[in-house]
Amino acid sequence: MCSKISNLPKIFGGAQITHNFSLRIQPDGIHSSPRNVRGFCPYREYHHSSEDKGTPFSNAKLLGASTLVAASIFSSFFDDGGKSKEDTLKKHIGMCTMHLHQAEPHFAKPHFDQAYELLKDDLDRTKETPIPNLRIAYLTDQLGNIALQLECYKEAINLYMATINGFALNGIERSNRTVTELFLKIGQIYAILGEYKLAEMSFLHCVGVTTLELSKSDEPKNPTVSTLAGLAYEGLGKVYLSMNLPENALNMYKHAFQFAGALFDPNDPQIPVLLNDFATVYEALDQYDMALEKVENAIEKAKVANQAALPSIMCNKATILLFSGDLISARSLYEELLQTCLRIQDYETIREINANLKILKEKERLQKECLAE
Repeated sequence: MCSKISNLPKIFGGAQITHNFSLRIQPDGIHSSPRNVRGFCPYREYHHSSEDKGTPFSNAKLLGASTLVAASIFSSFFDDGGKSKEDTLKKHIGMCTMHLHQAEPHFAKPHFDQAYELLKDDLDRTKETPIPNLRIAYLTDQLGNIALQLECYKEAINLYMATINGFALNGIERSNRTVTELFLKIGQIYAILGEYKLAEMSFLHCVGVTTLELSKSDEPKNPTVSTLAGLAYEGLGKVYLSMNLPENALNMYKHAFQFAGALFDPNDPQIPVLLNDFATVYEALDQYDMALEKVENAIEKAKVANQAALPSIMCNKATILLFSGDLISARSLYEELLQTCLRIQDYETIREINANLKILKEKERLQKECLAE
């Protein structure tokens, strides 16, 4: 989900995250290709200052702030003698940020590896391991964000869990909003890795914490907490669809869309992504009329608010037509969309189209055999 309160930090450089969903066995025995429902990483980052608690900031600000940190310690980049653990971490995080900002991940990776090694004791904590101060915990969180950008997903999980442990050792409860954000990140990464039960546990923790906080007060609901709750429900929707539990997924998306409707501008760019996910759930439930209705709504919204997502949504429409049995319309849309994607070099959607065209070809063959009989 994405909102007018703040844009999601584009931790992956603005790229969309692909979620591969379960294969579905059709009555004619043909298996569909993994379904791709794309959405921005469902979490946000927040300032932690006492003056501005809960104020979201964009990834551009995140990178900008880290770049300033890098600049402020630039003179010490190449002189690590006698520096403390904290200063050495700042040095490597600053260098990672600088190289990532310059699109040089290959230069960032060695600095990440050194910083990760420096936190080895915190990642594999024993009774003898010293308790980290909060500054180290926040630096560990920053290094987790860098791990995400480098697509070092398992390392990112380890760093975020170490951050949560560091907070706990400094008296910060697991119900703290900052910890909730970390669990959202962890849930998203587990979903990317296909560890759906672990992703489910992370998102359920977020749902429990946020809904409890929202239920405590009769005052207007805190938009930050509502946003986090909506993101957690959306994450659960993706996970349940991946686990081939479309009924559960539909339930979660309904909750997510309620939060989106209450918080977001109607032309928010993530609205068509949510509608497209809804369409995929209805298709999984064999409710093709509802699926087509949702995907048409998603297309209209994307034309106004999120043209980058339009090829993916159009591909989803073709796939719904394919499995609803409208093979002629599906082929026409796939072929038209393929030319568009070749022109704009959308290789991810091209791969999905080509995979589904193979399924379509087989369905057409079977249909001809049935007619011949």
